[in-house]
Amino acid sequence: MSLAPTRSRAGSAGERDSALPAPRAGRLQRPSWRDGRLIAGVLLVLLAMITGALTLQHFNNSVTVLQASHTLEPGDVLSKDDVTAVEVRLDSPQRYLSSVPTDGSGRVVREVPAGELIARTAIGDAAALQVRAIAVPVTGASAATLQRGSSVDVWVSQRESDATGTTSYKAPQRLLERVSVASVPSSGGGLSGATGDPAVQVMVPQDQVAALLAAMNSGGKVDLVPVSAGSAP
Repeated sequence: MSLAPTRSRAGSAGERDSALPAPRAGRLQRPSWRDGRLIAGVLLVLLAMITGALTLQHFNNSVTVLQASHTLEPGDVLSKDDVTAVEVRLDSPQRYLSSVPTDGSGRVVREVPAGELIARTAIGDAAALQVRAIAVPVTGASAATLQRGSSVDVWVSQRESDATGTTSYKAPQRLLERVSVASVPSSGGGLSGATGDPAVQVMVPQDQVAALLAAMNSGGKVDLVPVSAGSAP
């Protein structure tokens, strides 16, 4: 009896594998502008560049303005010795002085403390000056406690005489608040009042000049009381 030939399992598996379609290698495609991921990437790069440029511009946006080297008093004529040029970053640099005026408008019209940036509104011509320097006689002990730039209150005690001719003084009244001392007499001399006492120059608002002069001319006692920086008016 003859036996029919049989196929091996290995042969059958090979035939099945050969019957499957062979995989095709994928081809790389060049990115297109229509690709959403490419567009998003480009936008992110542009955004980062713009943000960096704006940040650098912000930190490099410094300007040169003038700073008071010492306390500037009303009536002072601004000079190069009074200021220091500094570089700062400001939101409104046009509000501050960048150079010393040379057209006659360089007079200080309000007090500028040492180290403060000099605002344009603090500088003007003589017509813009709202205060006048008045010499006030004080005792030597009082003058010794004051210096240029000190803030003082001006107190006045009015003089009065009774029927017997006895002179006395009324209770002191505060005439001026927080006025600046423009100058004090030196130990070797300087300004002095009609009584021979040393005189301290104080910057008096124009509308108060007449009242102060009247008090001094009538024989009233004028006292300058220093005001500390943190005290309430």
